[in-house]
Amino acid sequence: MTVHRILVGTYTYDIAKGIYWATFDDEKGQFECLELAVKSDNPAFLCRIDNHVYAVNEAMEGGISGFELRADNLQFINRRSSLGSLPCHITARRQWIAVANYGSGSVAVFQRESNGAIGHNNGHVHHEGSGPNNERQECAHAHEVHAVSDSELLVPDLGVDRVYHYRLSPLGELSLDPATTSLQPGSGPRHIVSHPKFPLFYLINELSNTVAVIDRHDNHHEQAIISTLPDNYRGSSTTAEIQLSEDGRFVYASNRGHNSIVTMAIDDRGIPGEPSWVSTMGEHPRFFCLDPTEKWLLVANQQSDNVAVYPVVDGRPTALVQTASVPTPTCLLFV
Repeated sequence: MTVHRILVGTYTYDIAKGIYWATFDDEKGQFECLELAVKSDNPAFLCRIDNHVYAVNEAMEGGISGFELRADNLQFINRRSSLGSLPCHITARRQWIAVANYGSGSVAVFQRESNGAIGHNNGHVHHEGSGPNNERQECAHAHEVHAVSDSELLVPDLGVDRVYHYRLSPLGELSLDPATTSLQPGSGPRHIVSHPKFPLFYLINELSNTVAVIDRHDNHHEQAIISTLPDNYRGSSTTAEIQLSEDGRFVYASNRGHNSIVTMAIDDRGIPGEPSWVSTMGEHPRFFCLDPTEKWLLVANQQSDNVAVYPVVDGRPTALVQTASVPTPTCLLFV
């Protein structure tokens, strides 16, 4: 048995005050939100490298914050402007930190100092364009910075139905790779993951409620497109998160509206199929993840202030074992 420590990112519009400490018992599947780790404005997404944690501060005048893990404490280091509005995703490597600004449709890369501080800006790009959904695609909306390696960054842009491919210098200077992936109009690409064995990416599309399979070597179009919703579902829904099992045998996605996690098995060609669904027992599952043992799946239900826990059997989440009260959870980071 291991009791894991977790940092919980939140929206601080209501009762949440910042980043919270939680624990998870991987024998019993018990999650408990303990206390505030540090005050922070809308730390909606978190990432970790070494003993440092970085958070977006999702506001119109966006920010990013750096912290140091010290035993059971999270010590604030510094904060910088994200050079855009509504930053929604952040990732870090040894020498740089990258952030996606949803509101301004921009990407910024900062030097990472030896003490973990967020250093000066080395790269900054704005995406241009729009999509057919007038309410959600009126302009570019960069939604994730997915680091394939120290020198390659993928940025799904919900507003323009593209995944941008960037090359980075060791210090984070950006250059656009011509191999931009264009999606079907109105798809709304949100997050992307890399398969550990196949040369494939799996992209979740928020607006079309689909998972697109993209070949790394022929990435100008989708190899397959699979719905995340049951065929008989007629309500409104949008997707949020996508995850892969460590062995690459299963892909998972969350549906907000249908309020479910869909699990699909990946066949010997790398194509997802055989979908099954579990209810998230809460509203608006913005984030979910597997625990380090991959025996449990944890879901952060943003609008119902709870985290739901499911045992994973043969790669698929099964009957709910617990829901725990957490204020406006948006991200879970095992530390």
